Amino acid sequence: MASLLRRTVRIVTDSSVHLPEDWLRKHNVIVLPQRVEINGAVLREGVEVDVAALAQMAARAEQPFVTHPPPLEEFVAVYEQLAAERADIISIHVAATLNQTVHVAQQARERVLGRTELQVLDSRTTAAGLGVLVKAAVSMAEQGMPFESIVRHVRGLAQNVFGVFLSDEMHYLERSGRLRPAQALLGKMLNIIAYLVFEDGALIAPEKVRTLEKGYEKIAEFAAEFEPSSGFYVVQLAPQPNHPRVRGLIDALRELMPNVRRVALSPSGAALGSVLGPSGIGLIITAFPPEEAAHVALKRAM
Repeated sequence: MASLLRRTVRIVTDSSVHLPEDWLRKHNVIVLPQRVEINGAVLREGVEVDVAALAQMAARAEQPFVTHPPPLEEFVAVYEQLAAERADIISIHVAATLNQTVHVAQQARERVLGRTELQVLDSRTTAAGLGVLVKAAVSMAEQGMPFESIVRHVRGLAQNVFGVFLSDEMHYLERSGRLRPAQALLGKMLNIIAYLVFEDGALIAPEKVRTLEKGYEKIAEFAAEFEPSSGFYVVQLAPQPNHPRVRGLIDALRELMPNVRRVALSPSGAALGSVLGPSGIGLIITAFPPEEAAHVALKRAM
């Protein structure tokens, strides 16, 4: 009888996730588009502009593009619709330090309190990292895991997703607040490359390197601390397999980690791209096999 009364758990996310459209439709995941402000226009990511077009526009733009969260009204409309369908909601979003999406989602949550169970989760990551968390949440929900357990396990998985990045686009780093104006000016004069990391969900630039090759080595050394079965995703705004920076980073990883199962490519998405710039590059790592994320969570719940 309990199973007959169990409410459906639905997953909501934002366009930073960059999962295939057919997969999202198949699993009834609702994606709210980030807004990208570029060249005086505000466009919906994944609807009015994709990452390839955005990269081309950004390369020609005089000013860095910026992102804004989906509007409050869109969150409220989705939450109210799902509440009317008697669904409980887990809303998983891009790291709160990249933009205000989590904050807006929490505001929308206040509008539907008492009508459904709704948790807003800060993924503390983005792009492929966010995608792994969303896939795990969907799998757990479809296998009947209780709402509270899904929330707890997604939070646990998020603690084991890491990111390291390189950017020499000082105007983006300054505009996003990762560097002070004086630091950005000096970095441009000396051709310095910023080395950034996700630390407790915050994207910070604690170090610098003088060449991309040194940066690739530094990322590879960080990645080598993880098991070869971990998930490794090279991210760039619109990554291409033969892009010199993509090849350089993958070659550095392969040299230091010959036993790694697979290195995948993933769009960074607009939110991260607004920090790194269109040519910025990096690596997102899941400290667990991504295809086993939900399995590990279910096993722990038993």
